[in-house]
Amino acid sequence: MNRILFLLLFFCTTLSYGQSAITGQVLDKGENKPLMNASVILLSAQDSILKVFTRTNEQGNFTIPQLERGSYRVLITYPKFELFSDLITVEDAKIDLHDIKISSRAHVLEEVVITQKLPIKIKGDTIEYNAGSFETEKNAKLEDLLRRLPGMTVSSDGTITAQGKTVSKVLIDGEEFFGYDPKIAIRNVRADAIDKVQVYEKKSDEAELTGVDDGVRIKTVNVVLKEEARKGIFGNANAAIGTKGLFDAALFAAKFNKAERIGLTGNWNNMGGENDSRIRSNSSIQGKPEYKNIGVNYDNVFLKKRLSLNSSYNFSNNSSSNERESYSKEVFPYKTRETTGSSASDDDTKNNHFRTQVRFKIDSIQNLDVQFNAGKSNSQSTSTSNRSITNNDTTLTNTFKERNNSKGNNDNADFRINYRRRLNNNGRSLNAQFNTQLSQNKSIAQVNSTTNYYRENLVDSVVLDQQRVNSSTNNRIGASLNLNEKLFQDLYLTLGYTMNTNISKSLNNSYNGDGFGEYKTLDSLYSKNEENRNFNQGANIQINYNLKDKINVNISNTISYKNQKLIDTYRDLDLKRNFWDNNLNMNINYKLTLNKNLMVSYSTSNKIPTFGQLQSLQPLTNPLFIQLGNPNLKKSTENSYNFNFNSFSILRSSSFNINAGISTTHNPIANKRVLDTLGVTTSNYENIKDKINWSARVYSGYSKPLFNNLLQFNPNANLSYGNSYDFINGELNNSKNYNANIGFGLNKQNSKVIDFNFFTNIGIDRQETLLKPELNNNSLRTNLNTDIKYFLPYKFDLVQVVNYGYTGKNKVFTKAIHQFYMNLELNKKLMSNNLQLSLKAFDIFKTFNTINRSFDSSNFSESQQQLLTQYFMVGLKWDFNKNLGKKND
Repeated sequence: MNRILFLLLFFCTTLSYGQSAITGQVLDKGENKPLMNASVILLSAQDSILKVFTRTNEQGNFTIPQLERGSYRVLITYPKFELFSDLITVEDAKIDLHDIKISSRAHVLEEVVITQKLPIKIKGDTIEYNAGSFETEKNAKLEDLLRRLPGMTVSSDGTITAQGKTVSKVLIDGEEFFGYDPKIAIRNVRADAIDKVQVYEKKSDEAELTGVDDGVRIKTVNVVLKEEARKGIFGNANAAIGTKGLFDAALFAAKFNKAERIGLTGNWNNMGGENDSRIRSNSSIQGKPEYKNIGVNYDNVFLKKRLSLNSSYNFSNNSSSNERESYSKEVFPYKTRETTGSSASDDDTKNNHFRTQVRFKIDSIQNLDVQFNAGKSNSQSTSTSNRSITNNDTTLTNTFKERNNSKGNNDNADFRINYRRRLNNNGRSLNAQFNTQLSQNKSIAQVNSTTNYYRENLVDSVVLDQQRVNSSTNNRIGASLNLNEKLFQDLYLTLGYTMNTNISKSLNNSYNGDGFGEYKTLDSLYSKNEENRNFNQGANIQINYNLKDKINVNISNTISYKNQKLIDTYRDLDLKRNFWDNNLNMNINYKLTLNKNLMVSYSTSNKIPTFGQLQSLQPLTNPLFIQLGNPNLKKSTENSYNFNFNSFSILRSSSFNINAGISTTHNPIANKRVLDTLGVTTSNYENIKDKINWSARVYSGYSKPLFNNLLQFNPNANLSYGNSYDFINGELNNSKNYNANIGFGLNKQNSKVIDFNFFTNIGIDRQETLLKPELNNNSLRTNLNTDIKYFLPYKFDLVQVVNYGYTGKNKVFTKAIHQFYMNLELNKKLMSNNLQLSLKAFDIFKTFNTINRSFDSSNFSESQQQLLTQYFMVGLKWDFNKNLGKKND
């Protein structure tokens, strides 16, 4: 018994010596105050089994006594604060962790932008969306994803708008994919293959090649693919037939193998190139069209990624026939003129286009960029038109009837080479560029027209029977040399010289017929023989300042000396002029915080009168229109001021954008038209001295998730104002335009029960005209568009598209236009959802309104054309995907 008692006492003593205690204090890092009731958790480092749980006292202190030696993980949590985690090894009798400071999540989230995949990031002037944060349906395309991104919209025809501006370029991993048509990318690249979507203002191709900012900005979307999506085969094929003999067939296939990308696209339909059988579109078919298209795109890198190649070829054949009726009313100070007309056309155009770009990294200090584009087109057309013109609503002034048959072809090619070399390690570099362009046009037209002039009881007729043979050539050569120098740590200077010369020739011979089918007599009034020569050279300077990636300032100025000459032997023209021209651009980008960015810019340039505006008499096109020129015309000066602010709140998952701009034109050039008593319009150009045309606009958009991210709410507002001067029948007029628009969008896409996109807006347009104040009017317009997808049992779904538009009446058109249509599509998924059978119905109530209306300060017009709006189609679509976007086990 004593032996057992001794062993037990020895064991307890040994155990007490093998245990330790841990102490510490938990504090708020921001305010350095103790955190009471913070949870302190101790886990085994080997198997994460809970060992101890305790809480801190009022002073933020905690103690964990009698702990065995070994490795542990300490976790400390507190509501709305970051998680503290640390790995400790217990060996001594007592361990003091001292002060453990943790941060509030309000501060942590702002820093997470760097390390975590948040829905939206702002990097300088770039907004970056994390594609994985926006849910889309299986087999969804980039277009479907873009519709989900805050601040972005995609119209029914595929036009992308970002922060109120139209997107002109869509890039895939920084490269153009089927560059001749960006819609191919958004309608075919799979949404599940996308990692990020970046939206920014891209500099012009010219500025990127030369390194000299020309002030031109192109709204651009760059799609960054997932790493696993850079290898695989994907695409889709669809075919549909419908009532009225309609058909639509399309194929897209692509093979990605890391840097190598091959794409093939083809389309054939009799619904028009843009009006295929997409359910979101109004899909009204104009006339009787037929469209054929085939294209291929190839991207790859060679020589260990030193050489990259991007090229594409496209062939299209677009033919159509159509009929149109039109009505317009011109309001002059002392009279009105009404024109009613009808026209019919039959056109056929074939286009071939090839483009390629090669970038070669010669070595560590030299780069070469080569671009080549070439195109060839052939066209033929037949058209007829009839017009009658009355003055003051009652008096018939003249009638005009014309028939035109023409054939033509165009060949063009341009070549550009850009060489860059780094001269030292301090930022000095040299940039040299050479470019040339050649084009040639030829056409022949047969024109027959009859013009009747009505004066009291007399009728004068002018009959025109001509064969017009046209040919033109254009040859342009340009070069530039720029030296970039790093002056200080964050300051860069660019000095450069540029030169270009352009020679264009245009020969238009119009021969009058003799009534027996022969055309030999040249009509000088309808002919010209021009040669236009331009030689420009200039110097540029650019300063770029970049302060710690917070502030970027860019100032560039180009001053040019221009020498121009125009000769026309038919009209005894010999015009010459030499002058200086200047272009200034300034841009400031300020990164306020990780999620806020501000950009302001200013540019000024001159609008130089063309020789077409300067020459005293231009060739006639028809007896009712005479275009004159003004040799005394002066240049006008344009100034532009722009502002853009982007913000994203991580805590609210909301974004805000506001952009605004003001532009002014000093000494503006206006077209001065005068209508005589016979209905003949004489047009000339004049400077409006001591007057300024100016306009202003502001757009604001906000995005916020609602109901725990179930809905995305996107309100926006747009205001614009324009004050301009023009001429109405030879008299100076001042026009003012006010536009206000407010709207919002709601969308839901989680592929459960119901998905929808909803957008509506309402706007007011006001127009004021100085010479005719009685025509000042306010016009209301509104639009509502929604597409709803219902997910039904047995892999069925139903898509419903509803569109309503309203255009209010004005002082000339006293009836408002109501536009309403509804489309339906019933789908059945087959073969593991990769094959889809569809039944589509367009304009099911046959309510589509075919009237188009437009107006400006003095001209109000309406037109109607031959449209097919109601029809039905049945089709099959197959989506295929091998490995693309699928991670390996």
